[in-house]
Amino acid sequence: MNSEQLKILALISMLFDHFIRIFPLSDAIVPVADRFASIGLENLSIWIMSWVPHVLMYFGRVAAPVFMFCIVEGFLHTRNIQNYILRIFSTAILAQIPYILFNLAEDRLYGIAGDWRAVPFNILFTLGLGLLALWGYEECKGKGHKRLAIGLIILAGALARLFQFEGSEGYIFIIFMFYILRNRPVWQRTLFFIPVLVLARYRLVAFTLENLELLRTCILNILGPFLGILAICFYSGEKGDTGRRFQWFMYIFYPLHLIVLAVIGYLRVPFV
Repeated sequence: MNSEQLKILALISMLFDHFIRIFPLSDAIVPVADRFASIGLENLSIWIMSWVPHVLMYFGRVAAPVFMFCIVEGFLHTRNIQNYILRIFSTAILAQIPYILFNLAEDRLYGIAGDWRAVPFNILFTLGLGLLALWGYEECKGKGHKRLAIGLIILAGALARLFQFEGSEGYIFIIFMFYILRNRPVWQRTLFFIPVLVLARYRLVAFTLENLELLRTCILNILGPFLGILAICFYSGEKGDTGRRFQWFMYIFYPLHLIVLAVIGYLRVPFV
């Protein structure tokens, strides 16, 4: 799987994850479950309603780790790191209003009085901050300031937490680990990421230990991203057809799909 194919996989996964927040999976699955119930297969109907939507949601969790891996690959291969950082943050700023509208549209559908101030900064801010942290890390490390280099990574995580970036310090940690483990054999890197993903979700894990009703959600948000790690195992290291047009498509697609789904969300009749 080359870089282009990996990014397309992440794009489809992200679109699916956002799409089902406006068009819940139950819209398609309830008629199927009702059909089985009507012919006497009530247990199968209940199983379908309970598990099929949840299992399908795993695909939507593939995107984030793949995008974080791609940001590290971009850092390693870009010719102009300053321009790369500028493009990421410019797109993040451009996408923030669509991101807010998308989240508020979802809240509206479920009868929740959303507050735009409670919406976190979108994932591109996190990716941009992670990219900036890697740049600072390498600059400091190259000058022999290893403690300062690590301090910059910790600072980036603290800033992501303070300013409520999507994924917060957990995503910064994952980006850094992709960088640190980049030269490890694929099987070692894959195994390392089991505890990495658990640590990245330490708060969710802690909440789950206090309330086991969160167990399915916790597994979804650890095992789901691990599927993205497994997808990265098939990365060949080749670029594919990632020319300028494809790059601009990637940047434009993020804010564009959010605004389209937000508009649809505001046009739909609320579920409750």
